[in-house]
Amino acid sequence: MPMDQRIQYEGFQAGLYLRIELIQVPCELVTNFDPSYPIIVGGIQHAETDIGYVRTRIKKHRWYNRILKSKDPLIISLGWRRFQTQPYFSIEDHNGRNRLLKYTPQHMHCMASFWGPITPQNTGFIAFQSVSERTSQFRIAATGVVLDLDKASQIVKKLKLIGRPIKVYKKTAFIGEMFNSPLEVTKFEGAAIRTVSGIRGQIKKPIRSPDGAFRATFEDKISSNDIVFLRTWVNVPLAKFYATVTSLLMPIGQKDQWIGMKTVGRLRFENQITVKDNPKSHYQESK
Repeated sequence: MPMDQRIQYEGFQAGLYLRIELIQVPCELVTNFDPSYPIIVGGIQHAETDIGYVRTRIKKHRWYNRILKSKDPLIISLGWRRFQTQPYFSIEDHNGRNRLLKYTPQHMHCMASFWGPITPQNTGFIAFQSVSERTSQFRIAATGVVLDLDKASQIVKKLKLIGRPIKVYKKTAFIGEMFNSPLEVTKFEGAAIRTVSGIRGQIKKPIRSPDGAFRATFEDKISSNDIVFLRTWVNVPLAKFYATVTSLLMPIGQKDQWIGMKTVGRLRFENQITVKDNPKSHYQESK
């Protein structure tokens, strides 16, 4: 059978030399082409061309000597793609709530959600903090696997709202300085509140004035100087940051120096900016 007909039925066999024509590519790919820098050509399915929120299970690599912080840029190699994004780390509680984590836990898995390409489930990936550093301390930052895909994020964090009594009756009080509008009050009708002294209460209805004030009932009469607080959960909006690593467009000899978005700690170190000292964060002696 002629080779042309055999290719039509069986496809290209291993060992054949092919010529691939690429269209709609940047001109820098041709100008800065380096024959000594290999290029691996792959393909993706049509369903993988969309972008959305990717929920993964991730674990910091045991040889990486630093912890990873939420919202810090991370370079991820996932499938045929290598891109930079901002992951948000979370952990699932016993009631199914995804609680935001500021840092990755030690020696255990956690969840990571980021804005990236749609990828089939159970696809593994590796993550790097930077690919431009050529030092002996270069390590893989984290490894993980894709769990599911979604167009929205459901990560929450703790929120503590503080208010003060305006008028106090027997077991009823008008509370202000906690919300800004009656609409915010209606969202929390029936929510449990508590005073510093430990008296529990419940949010009832908003009042006419001032804006954001509401009527609340308590188990006992509260003091006019008491502080009322509400503990709740609020959704965390995820940043839609997705940048493809364009190292092939770099000049010859500089393809391993792609930096991308820098972390806040690296910017402070390069610009010699110190963190502002907050006196309220200092430990104080108990009296």
